[in-house]
Amino acid sequence: MHVGRRVLPLKLEEIPTKITVLGVGNCGNNAINNLASSGIEVAKLVAVNTDVNVLRNVMAHENVQIGESVLKGRGTGGDIAKGRSAAEEDLDKVLNAVGDPDLVIAVAGLGGGTGSGALPVILSAIREENPEITIMSVVTLPFRYEGVERMKNAQAGLRETIIRSDTTIVNMNDMLLEKFGEIPVRESFKIMDDVLLKTIIRLVDMIDPRGAAIRTDFSDFVSVIKRSGVGFVGHGQHGNIKKAVSRAIESRLLDADPSSAHGALLYLTVHGTVSLSEASEAPRLINEKYGIERLSWGLKVKEMIRMPSVMVVATGVSSKTISELIGDVGALIKE
Repeated sequence: MHVGRRVLPLKLEEIPTKITVLGVGNCGNNAINNLASSGIEVAKLVAVNTDVNVLRNVMAHENVQIGESVLKGRGTGGDIAKGRSAAEEDLDKVLNAVGDPDLVIAVAGLGGGTGSGALPVILSAIREENPEITIMSVVTLPFRYEGVERMKNAQAGLRETIIRSDTTIVNMNDMLLEKFGEIPVRESFKIMDDVLLKTIIRLVDMIDPRGAAIRTDFSDFVSVIKRSGVGFVGHGQHGNIKKAVSRAIESRLLDADPSSAHGALLYLTVHGTVSLSEASEAPRLINEKYGIERLSWGLKVKEMIRMPSVMVVATGVSSKTISELIGDVGALIKE
């Protein structure tokens, strides 16, 4: 069964870089819904799930049910093997929906059967179909208190996702507890949803040349993330741009040292009163404080915003948690 719904206008011809945002599993589908509600125009939204009841409520350009014969429209019950089988059954449908983009941004929560099981299978097929495609995955690791089984699922899914992606931005739910205290579970999920939404919107906006004061060339964007392993993302706001950058770095949800990064993407949105001299403090800080030399940055002026907003994506970073879960990332991406 192909659950296809073109409920959103496609304006992909307005941007020379073709982008598909692929949401896999419940977390990924939720991200797609949030993106659709945000009014994003220059990326194709594709939702993939085994659970047809969830999928029917997703506002994507293409909704694809996988594993109908295996799961009969129900979820995987946290079984990775079922997630893999479901993806393998319907790879052609997924590939047709994804199309032939320059960049795939894949979003999933790891720990369940669909995100951890189906996502790597789908990414492998996309890569096989088009070896030159750039794949960025944005994934969330579960709270440790959710149990050993979910963490083992996340461990397996993370390893395979990193192998099949150019960079994998990792957000840890446990870091929410460290940064925000003992917040209610529902509230923590809202915070993570907001992080995912802002990250994808700003990545797409960064590449979109329309209205750019300083344009991010797609080839420069790719050079920063190509086969770079693990990354983190941070978002910051402040009237002072250098402080906004610092807040973005501090907001990261991965235990990684920014100085370990091999490269960084930097995207600023500012009010028209901000000078180029002020804006240039952002890349200077990234370079001088953290020693990151490979840097691609973009700037857009948006008159409606009250204070500068900064997104930092650091790639090729070292993380103690990731190393404990899956070992040497450098060795993995050479496989």
